[in-house]
Amino acid sequence: MNQLAYALDSQPGVQQQPVLLCQQQDLVPFCGVAARFAEHAIALFYLPGQEVELYGVSHIDPATGAPVIAHGLLGESKGEFYIAAPLHKQQYRLSDGQCLSDSTLKLQVFEVQLQHAQVWLLPPTE
Repeated sequence: MNQLAYALDSQPGVQQQPVLLCQQQDLVPFCGVAARFAEHAIALFYLPGQEVELYGVSHIDPATGAPVIAHGLLGESKGEFYIAAPLHKQQYRLSDGQCLSDSTLKLQVFEVQLQHAQVWLLPPTE
């Protein structure tokens, strides 16, 4: 993915505006795609036809520190989607990043939005 935004690289402080990450055509349905914004490696998961169609979580596996989450296996249990990390198979809920087998592990969650065939990273709400 080459269509990434780097606005924060030259601006100090916290992200204040939505940032264009990529185009919808860069996404692969029911698979992960890695993107980078400033110092963040983001794994995007596109689930067309689902109630929530786009999720953004950290691409960095909290168990190993490796940038591999976008390459994990997508699964669903009890109506919730999760990603199984490719190295040690920990399962993380896409909705909140929580590891299902180890409460000490959690992926950072990014608020992303698909709008007019573009993927936007929204400013943090906290």
